[in-house]
Amino acid sequence: MRFGSAIVMLAAGALFSVGCGTQFGGSSASSTKGGLAVIDLDVVGKSIGRTQEMNDALNVRKSALDQALQRGKADMQRQIADKKDEFGESATDEQKQQLIQMERNASSQLVQAARKAQAQLEEERQRMIAQFRAEVRPVAQQVASERGLGVVIPKNEGFLLSVDPGVDITADVVKAYGSKKPTAPTAAKTQAKPIPEATAAEPKETATN
Repeated sequence: MRFGSAIVMLAAGALFSVGCGTQFGGSSASSTKGGLAVIDLDVVGKSIGRTQEMNDALNVRKSALDQALQRGKADMQRQIADKKDEFGESATDEQKQQLIQMERNASSQLVQAARKAQAQLEEERQRMIAQFRAEVRPVAQQVASERGLGVVIPKNEGFLLSVDPGVDITADVVKAYGSKKPTAPTAAKTQAKPIPEATAAEPKETATN
């Protein structure tokens, strides 16, 4: 029996991007000032080390999920092997059909478990991005306000065709962020909920295919 195709590869978050398209609105005081400020959140994340922290945390989580999937796979293989030994070489047609159904159920459950793991990893990635943006927002607003700019917009190649260097506050935000040293918990110290391991390979009574 082959279970290799049942395991869906999980994204490790190696190309972790934090600069996806929401603007930072200014305060009531700064919003009366003119002009837009632009910030490259990917550059900020890399410069302050946060991108690496998030990637490391995601890789740890991915490894744990992969191990859970492999344990589930091994358990299913053991159950099917035990059932084969129980039936022996003279298995009846009905018993052979039962083994086939067990293998199908095992493959389906592994695919479902892998999809849940993938979804959980993506949910964790989005949570980390939201946390990072929340940390950067007040710093970016302050820098923009000091330069007389009212709204901060992240860079996005599909949205901004060109940027005047004079309104790019990325470097100033990196500098200000380092001096303020926000104390919010790092992503590497947080932990996502575990997914249940798939272990039951017995065929369902209602299954016909």
